[in-house]
Amino acid sequence: MKLKRATYRHIEAEIYAYYDTCRAIRELRERIIHSSGREEAYGAAVGDGYASSAVEWRATQLADNIMLREMERITKAIADVYSRASDQTRLVVWLKYGLILEGWRPPAELEEKLQRMNRHNLSARDMAWMLGVDESTFHRHRSGFVYGVAERLGWW
Repeated sequence: MKLKRATYRHIEAEIYAYYDTCRAIRELRERIIHSSGREEAYGAAVGDGYASSAVEWRATQLADNIMLREMERITKAIADVYSRASDQTRLVVWLKYGLILEGWRPPAELEEKLQRMNRHNLSARDMAWMLGVDESTFHRHRSGFVYGVAERLGWW
């Protein structure tokens, strides 16, 4: 079965935004944990059906925040697929999306080459040439990674 183009592009956008999403998760958690204001006062005042203390309110917010859970689910799926990926796939993912996880590092000569270029201006052919693989091999690794994330998320 083939992914819809919009789904494929959405997953690619999530991969590109991985670091931004991780930062947003940390900031949202911090905001919930360190929040004070009307929500706490309202929850503590009403009592029945609401958390009776600020700590309970924060714990409930962390557990029930749908946006937070979805962002965590997506980043976890990307990290899980990345952890199972081969070195060649990791090279493709690094070159295409700029993603490096788990202490893995690309070869120094490739990093040096890429510093002189703009990753976003490179075609798939150029990226394949930099990696020393055929363009179809480059696309196979890239698509395999995207499809792996889609499968992990249940979007396929």
